Amino acid sequence: MKTLIITVGTRQIGWRCKDGIVRSFGADGDRGHPPHIDQLYAEFGEERGYHGDATKPEWRWSVRHLGKIAYQQCAAAEDFSSVELLLDGVILAEQIQDGLSHVILWGTDQPEEVPWNFRRGDTLWLAKLMAGKIRQVYPQLQVDVWKPVVAVNQVESIRREVESFIVQYALERLIQQETDAPLTLQIQTKGSVPQIANTLEICAAALMRQCPVEQLVPIEPSPLFEEVHEGCSGACPAQTFSTISLGQYFWPVERERIVSAWRRGDFTEARVWLESHRDRYEYLYELADCLALTTNWQLDDALKCLREWIDRPSTKRQASKKVRQDWRAQVQAMLPPGNSETASSKFFKIWESCFLLRIELCQQNFTAAFMQFAQTLERLLFWRYQLEDWINLGYIVLPPEKQNWGVKYKASLAELRLAWQKQQGLAGDEPLCQQLETINELRNSVVHRSTPLTLEKLASELWPDLSTPSVEVIYAAMEERVQGVCPADWPKPSQSLLQTLYEWGLEQLQN
Repeated sequence: MKTLIITVGTRQIGWRCKDGIVRSFGADGDRGHPPHIDQLYAEFGEERGYHGDATKPEWRWSVRHLGKIAYQQCAAAEDFSSVELLLDGVILAEQIQDGLSHVILWGTDQPEEVPWNFRRGDTLWLAKLMAGKIRQVYPQLQVDVWKPVVAVNQVESIRREVESFIVQYALERLIQQETDAPLTLQIQTKGSVPQIANTLEICAAALMRQCPVEQLVPIEPSPLFEEVHEGCSGACPAQTFSTISLGQYFWPVERERIVSAWRRGDFTEARVWLESHRDRYEYLYELADCLALTTNWQLDDALKCLREWIDRPSTKRQASKKVRQDWRAQVQAMLPPGNSETASSKFFKIWESCFLLRIELCQQNFTAAFMQFAQTLERLLFWRYQLEDWINLGYIVLPPEKQNWGVKYKASLAELRLAWQKQQGLAGDEPLCQQLETINELRNSVVHRSTPLTLEKLASELWPDLSTPSVEVIYAAMEERVQGVCPADWPKPSQSLLQTLYEWGLEQLQN
């Protein structure tokens, strides 16, 4: 869903006269332009007069008066075919093929206290002429004319009008996005007075956090007027236009914020900053959305999100077929057909949780990192407990009142580590067994006594032999410990899907 807002200036349209020449409502014999306004009055059989009693050139009737005459003629005939869209015809012809559904034409209508030498240039009737022409050529388009009564030199008043109308319009459309296509806001300000153009551009830029915003700039032809026959020149329409994403102006600064958030694993923040750059980085915006689910331990939801993301057009444009095949295979290993859990899918998911462990360490959330570490160990031991049936093997003895529970029995970390010790045939004073006991006790201390942990405390409690502990060193030690409780025939996966996507996204942002 695209909405195009056009600020209507005096050069916006022309009129195809009976002699076939297109004359512009913005050419008045000044600045080297032909006297088209005088010729249009003659076309309509009107003698050009003056506003009020003054006979100065700056008080002569102009586009406000002339536009009304032209509009009344078109409305009476119910035919706007004589109107020519000099600046916007090429834009509409292309954008109607690319999702344009609504056009808003902003015509000026200054209050009565403004002198006529300024009011005579108001474009409210030109906006109505444009609306009639657009509806006739593109009946499927919704076209509205907006003509707030405000002086064009009152910037603060213009700002209030724009905010009350445009911002409210955008917010209403954004609410509809749950059922409709996402909103893209487009603006075209060529030819309007600077105060109006600048205000709309600033307001549109402020909406970039809500939806993509594009500025469409018609390229004026050279020359603007070409001689049709001696003494008569016609207005030439724009043949091309450029599209500028307003987000491009802010990307150099905002990219640093996005990279910082991504490094920290704050994918929700990264997604907020990426919102205004979705037109160019839709694939990263959607990837951030998927990865954000993992930080709330919604791994299954994240995997389903990634399964769709891998085959979206924006992703296909950035990642090769081979790379996407690898990603798809990893997702499928964790989400088998029908989403039924298998021993291998559970195992791979447990290892994927190490991604969150690394993120917490990088954020220097050492207490949370340790809890994630202890949780991963417990999940892996519980997986082995169920897979290998440690109850029947005698490694875990159920309490008398729960003898019939079987593997439904929720063994504690203490029971699981002691069972693993028996399964391995290790004595309690073995270093690995003592370390698991320390992890168990430290985990209980964090939970029961709110004991905070630092990098140094983690190292001294669990790896006292480390001379210079660092985030990378501690992570490697944690990963080695997790690997140490895996069955010999279940080696650590060669790579983590989440870690791979995290690094790929970071690389895309830094290119």
